[in-house]
Amino acid sequence: MDTFCVLPWFGMQVDCQGLQKHCCLLPAKYDIEKIKQSMLAGQQPQECDKCWYLEKQGLASDRQDKNRSLDWYWNRDLESIAQDARNGASSVKILRLETSYTCNATCVYCGPHFSSSWGQLKSRMYPEIPIQKYQSIDLELLKQQFDLAEIKLLFFGGGEPLYERKNFELLQHLVDIGNVDVFVSILTNGSVSLNQEQQQLLSKFPNLNVCFSIDGTERVFEYMRFPLKWTDIVSNIEFFKSITSNISVSYTLSNLNILYHNHTVDWFQQNKLPYNNNPVYSPTWLQPRALPVKFKHHLKTMLNKSDFDAYIGSVHTEQDQQCWEEFLTQIVKQDLTKGIRWQQYLPELAKLLGNCI
Repeated sequence: MDTFCVLPWFGMQVDCQGLQKHCCLLPAKYDIEKIKQSMLAGQQPQECDKCWYLEKQGLASDRQDKNRSLDWYWNRDLESIAQDARNGASSVKILRLETSYTCNATCVYCGPHFSSSWGQLKSRMYPEIPIQKYQSIDLELLKQQFDLAEIKLLFFGGGEPLYERKNFELLQHLVDIGNVDVFVSILTNGSVSLNQEQQQLLSKFPNLNVCFSIDGTERVFEYMRFPLKWTDIVSNIEFFKSITSNISVSYTLSNLNILYHNHTVDWFQQNKLPYNNNPVYSPTWLQPRALPVKFKHHLKTMLNKSDFDAYIGSVHTEQDQQCWEEFLTQIVKQDLTKGIRWQQYLPELAKLLGNCI
């Protein structure tokens, strides 16, 4: 089972335009039948290289997470699920929805296709580019395409899913058809407070997970996810603990917050918040390894060996240097439009970089 993943057979992601994809980590174009054949033959398809890379570094991958989750919530062992795949007996059991791109944040590595606020920001950066119009998923079509009564895991992404009313309409539909035992995971930026009706609806799902996107604490968080406020996130974490015991964190690691990695992880552990590391792949100029070589030498003294090897690596390439130079251009452009400066939010990073350049 070292190469098997449930997603090519049992998973589907649908965005607000209705576009479908088996896994969010797959490239834009892929041959799903080729991927299936490779996995069943015990091979590692190159299209899934993001998961293979994490596993090689001893880190948990999305493949492993989804395998374990479907095994548990379908109440079937993974070998039986794999046998169904071999026999061609498969249907969607894991559904990830991006029902709209409505969002109140302009996270530093995001963009207009995932955040309406980023769309407004980009229109100020590039006035000639029109603002993307609001789009949302067609719920009636979704009900026709998938047997929602048989869905075992349902993931809400965004945008900010707690802003989108259609997500609550879909949850009410699951209540109406009797599928309240489905595992529901909501990936939220943590800034939204729910009304009483929404709170009551969520409380009907015993297998509810609320996953907070947190990339640092205090001012580090506030820079990475501008203009959100850290105090709101801390308050909402405490609130959601009153609804579910299953609170987790999606932690995105970039060249901007890797200096604060140890402190951030300590905070997760002190607050008993399980987390997943998600190193930035795109844009490449925000990748953790896109830093000056002298700064990487400093990181080697502060990060443990497995983290350094996984996120930085021992080789400094020409591409790393080019990405760093692109970072200096892009981040200044973002900051000017937002009316902020990263050096004010991340003074420790600014000081060390000044000594390393």
